[in-house]
Order: sequence, then C-alpha cells, then structure tokens
Amino acid sequence: MKKVYAWFCLVILLAAPFSAFAEAEEENTVYELLDENGETVTLYAGTPDAGDEYIAENNRHYRIAQVDPDSRKARMESLGDFVLPDVSWLEEDSQPVSTNKKAVAMYCTHSDESYEPGDGASSKEKRGGIYDVAERLKTALEKKGITVYYSAENHYPHDAGAYRRSRATAASLAEEGVDAIFDVHRDGIPDAKQYESQVKGEDVTKVRLLVGRQNQNADANKQFAAQIKAVADKLYPGLVKDIYMGKGSYNQDLMSKSVLLEFGTHKSDKNEVLASTAYMADVLNRALYGGVSGAAGKAKSTAKENEGGWTGVGWLAVIGLSGLFLYAFAASGNLKIAGAKMKRSLQEMTGGVLGGRHDEGGK
Repeated sequence: MKKVYAWFCLVILLAAPFSAFAEAEEENTVYELLDENGETVTLYAGTPDAGDEYIAENNRHYRIAQVDPDSRKARMESLGDFVLPDVSWLEEDSQPVSTNKKAVAMYCTHSDESYEPGDGASSKEKRGGIYDVAERLKTALEKKGITVYYSAENHYPHDAGAYRRSRATAASLAEEGVDAIFDVHRDGIPDAKQYESQVKGEDVTKVRLLVGRQNQNADANKQFAAQIKAVADKLYPGLVKDIYMGKGSYNQDLMSKSVLLEFGTHKSDKNEVLASTAYMADVLNRALYGGVSGAAGKAKSTAKENEGGWTGVGWLAVIGLSGLFLYAFAASGNLKIAGAKMKRSLQEMTGGVLGGRHDEGGK
C-alpha cells in the first residue's frame, strides 16, 4: 500500500510542472477572429468557444461558428449590425439624473497583470500594475460623486482558479448595496496598436468590455455593456474598443450590472492606459446615472416645465371665457348684455385684475 501511495505522489510531482506549463500556455494563447471573408477582425487572448459573440467597434455583430486550435483561428458568422441603446438624452441641456446614492464596486481578478512599458514586465506576482489603473479609475469615479467600494485583494496566481478565488471578493463587495461591479484587467494580445487611440487629442488606450454568457444575468450584463459602449461612442469615440461575450460567468451572475473592463494590453504604454481612466469614469457615471447637468441645467428644465404649464393654463382660460360668453349670449340674445355679464364675471373671479375693478356697492 505504501508503495502505491509513493508512486501516486511521484506522478503528481512529475505532472505538476506540465500542468503549470499548460496554464501558462493557455494564458499566452492568442486567436485571430475572422469574418466570413477570412479577414481578421480582431485578436482574442485565450481560447474562444463556438457560440461566443463579438460586437466590433463599428457595431458589427458576430457569433463564433468554428474554432481551429491548430491554426489558432476562429471563424465568425455575421449577425448584422448590433443596435445600441438610445442615448440621445446626452445631447439635451438637462439630462436624467439619479437621485439615489451613487455607489459601485471594483476589484482585480488577475492581480499580477502589468504593462511592460511602465512596469517593466507583463506580470508581477505580489502587486501588478493593474492596481494602479484600478486606483486611478477609482479616484476619477469619486470625483463624480460616486462612492467606490474597492478591494485590493490579491488573487494570484493567474490560473484557472483565479475567478474562483476572486468570487469571495466580488460577493463581499456586492453586499455593500452597490449599483454595479467592475473587474479591472488588461488584455494579453501582443499587438498594442489594436488598443491605441486618441480622445480629445490625448493619447489613450481603448477599453474592451467582456461579458460572461453563461450565467442568469447574461442578457442584463450584455445590455449594460451595450449601454456603456453607446455612451462612450457618443461622448468619446474611439474609447471603447468592442464587446466580447465569452463562455463562462466571470462572477457576473452576482449582479445584473457587472462587466469586465480590459484597459489596453501588456504591450500598451502605461501612461496612455492611465489617461483613459478619466474618460472611462465619465462614461460609467453617465451610463449608470445619466450624468449631472448642474444648477443651470436644472433651472432651464424648470423654466421649460413652467412655460409649458402656463401655456396649458392659458388655453384653459381661453376655452372657459369663450364658453362663458356663449352662455351669456344664449341667455340674453343680446351681444351688449352678454359682454357686460362676462365683464362682471371676470371682475368677480379675478378680484378686479381683469375686467376693471368692481364697485362692491353697485349693482
């Protein structure tokens, strides 16, 4: 029996390095996503699965139809154009504003993720550069009046069990009564150019949105991601790269408004990544709460409401006076008498403001 146990332990010890190598290989696996014409649409770090969906930057909607692990290419079928939510209210002077307390949560499942230009390595075991990105985003959100419940918990190593370990963190944050949860990452594709962009003349990196399609909140998570992209496309074109809906849950079953944010790739300039956080904070604030239009916008809104209210009152008054005159004319059969009666009624109803002041002693 002891010999059997010894052999078993030996097998485990020998297999461990290969298992670790397999996990590292999976992490570094990059696939090309091809359209119906065989043209590369984008790159994806990891192994795509048939049934995954992809919404490109131009809102073309695709579904993964076939995956070839040998060539590391995945063929997609077109689903047409994806219709983003209507955010035309962003153009109005006064925007819808939430009156509730604004609160979100943030954490980093892949705690080691870093940026070679800036951190010196793509991965750091104790504390990756991704925490700097998350904390910069946290500060920018707080400037918008949003309370951020942020966890810097380390979930290393970067393996298949990372999401299992980060689930406890996400569940704890969800108990704070937040409106949304964001898991902050960076992508692993080797082409930094796919993430390079400019917003308001400033060099930034794009942000990819990831949604897990295998949880009960998948549809709600997808719509939330679409809302974020719609707002970003309107305010800061070129900020949001795309939306990928992959196999798994990414712990997004915990909340209907939960999305994974990928800020650039490990080859991206970290300063450009950090620059994108301020714009992304504004997008998340608007997507969740409508944005704050300020006192001026509120005053304009109130003035318009009052204007509309007085217009309605005015028309009611005209209709009422017309009816009063017709009634008086029908009763007397004389225009002069009808006019006098209407004048008298106006004096009584308005205290002399209209129709001249009524002499209380006269008849």
